[in-house]
Amino acid sequence: MQGCIRRYRTVAAVTVMIVGVFVIIFLSRQTNDKANAAQRFAEFAKRLPRDITATSPTIQTDALRKLLETAQPQRPPVGDAVAQHDWSAALTEIRQIQAQHPERPVLPHGLSRMSPQKIVRVADRTIREGWKIGRRAPYSLATPMDWAADPHHDTSWRMWLNSWHPLEPLLLAYDQTGRDHYLVMANRIALDWIEQHVLNESENPLAWYDMAIGRRAAFLGKLIDANLRKNLLDDNRLLELFIAARLHGLKLIDPEQITWTTNHGFYQLVGLLAMAKAVPQLNGAGEFHRFANAGLQKMLHEHFTEEGIHREHSPFYHLALVNTLGLLEEQDLIEDQNLLDLFHRARKNIVWMSHPNGDLCRAGDSDRTPTVDRILYPDDPQLQYLISQGTQGVPPAENYRIFPKSGYAMFRDAWDHRPWREASYLHFSAAFHSGTHKHADDLTFEWSELGRTLLIDSGRFSYKYDHPHRRYVESTRAHNTVEIDGRDYSRERKDAFGSAIVAGGEFDGAYFVEAAVDRTQDFDTYQRRILVLRPGQWLAVIDRLTSPQSHDFAQCFHFDPDLNFHPISGRGISAALPESETALNVLPLAPGDGLEMQLIKGQTTPRLQGWTSLAANEMTPNIAVELRTHGKQVLYVTLFSLTGPQADIVAGQTAYNAETDEFQVRWQLNGQDRGFDYRGGRNGQPVGLMRVPAVLASEPAGKVR
Repeated sequence: MQGCIRRYRTVAAVTVMIVGVFVIIFLSRQTNDKANAAQRFAEFAKRLPRDITATSPTIQTDALRKLLETAQPQRPPVGDAVAQHDWSAALTEIRQIQAQHPERPVLPHGLSRMSPQKIVRVADRTIREGWKIGRRAPYSLATPMDWAADPHHDTSWRMWLNSWHPLEPLLLAYDQTGRDHYLVMANRIALDWIEQHVLNESENPLAWYDMAIGRRAAFLGKLIDANLRKNLLDDNRLLELFIAARLHGLKLIDPEQITWTTNHGFYQLVGLLAMAKAVPQLNGAGEFHRFANAGLQKMLHEHFTEEGIHREHSPFYHLALVNTLGLLEEQDLIEDQNLLDLFHRARKNIVWMSHPNGDLCRAGDSDRTPTVDRILYPDDPQLQYLISQGTQGVPPAENYRIFPKSGYAMFRDAWDHRPWREASYLHFSAAFHSGTHKHADDLTFEWSELGRTLLIDSGRFSYKYDHPHRRYVESTRAHNTVEIDGRDYSRERKDAFGSAIVAGGEFDGAYFVEAAVDRTQDFDTYQRRILVLRPGQWLAVIDRLTSPQSHDFAQCFHFDPDLNFHPISGRGISAALPESETALNVLPLAPGDGLEMQLIKGQTTPRLQGWTSLAANEMTPNIAVELRTHGKQVLYVTLFSLTGPQADIVAGQTAYNAETDEFQVRWQLNGQDRGFDYRGGRNGQPVGLMRVPAVLASEPAGKVR
């Protein structure tokens, strides 16, 4: 008997949304209107600071009109002051207008939430010791600062410095406590950057980096709003903040300056939106607000699939953008209901990205981190269930979820498993939407049992793209997939295939997922991968590769660094799980004698292999297994079986019938037959697992896809 299977096509559906049409029309008009945006930016940056202090009243008035919004009916006193070229009088009127509205909180980056006590501790440490990010040594904030510094040879570090990241704990502490010295310190740092890069032209290649502009814009809005309510800056210094804000607005409203294809563009628009909301008296604030809103609608409907999955191949970045969307909702910066609906879908999907032991799945550019620490907006019943480990909230209705358009499949044995952390979990990645945070890892996966991630991802390491360790963690061989001819899969956008998932479902207590990639262009090879999981017992990985030419193939697997393997009979290996009476056995099942198994740990030459990055800028050795063979038509069937420490496990009669597209997979455990049959979808036949007498003897399960 067969279960009812839902089959997925790899051709993505094209959905044309009315809101999308309006957004495109708006942005097209903006593109035409802003054709001279770069020229306006250059003119403003060069002339305005000089013109405002000019001796000519006419020049001063014209300069102030370029800086301030005076056309709104509710602001005639500001216009009168500008007409009299009186900056101080204009500022007095602006302060009175600003006082009529609540002070806006700072817009943090949204990667993690700190307690009020920790916010103050971090801010005090920043003032006392300097700025610290990650595990880097503190960097002095004594002014004048060297904003072009590169003490760690790390572009990311330099970008965060020029994003004014040191201001975040200071302004959070200011919002928390109201103590002026935090704002004074933030003012001093920001004005130092403005002195060097707005009023002067210091050499700094990261000064106007895309994401840095957006982050600074958000901070500028907060600084101006806060200082309009205080007397911590003289009028001239406050003028410098306004000039910098206007300059950032002109930069960010230029469509050519927005990085539309990555999350950097998202943070550019978020910064522009936050600044416009905080400082409506800034000339162009209304225009900035409209542009940012329209851009966010367009961008987010492109950056997330309709299933609510972020397209940048990384659970870490999925959470980061979900957190920022939550922050925008919290600060009343989202005005479009479609964006709110997208936020709620994407937030709900986080439950499928976490291992039962609490670690976030490390696919793509993701570090090992507790999922709960990254969830800033848990107001969803399913997230509450995840966070509380099943004591609060509502579990998902199903034990697995397949995202056929996004390219992911996730499986758990049960949401009420106890102990919670020892549940079975499989995360399968078959997505290629762009090159952003994409590794050469097509059809890779992570698998955890008994509170431990047994088969692991390579991690992120850093964004030093020319570093050997960075190149390694991006490589095909660093993942749980098949390497062809010692080369990496493409990560170029032109080769993106979207989702490779063909089918998936549940049958008799076992889960399965199938994906396929046509690699005829780069490797002249067609690749199919089928994963079959019996939670708590075994995982089988089937790879079938066909080509008119012979190739060298290596089926690669990477294990938890704490696992150490020894040989067992039948070409297999086994490792005892620490603090457990369970062993993990790895056994090739496919027939043939041409298979060579290599165990590699911490290798540096002739090439890196057997490493994983568990934290930024760190590499940890782990055992990697390469199953190597050569041919035109290759079949891999590799079994990962959890047994007692002295189990006798041997390969059985495993075979593939090309005419019927059926796989028969067999092995013996302590003298008893085990296995399954799988049938592909040729000639329109149903896809999926088939019952095997004496092996899967119960009636088919009802929940299938």
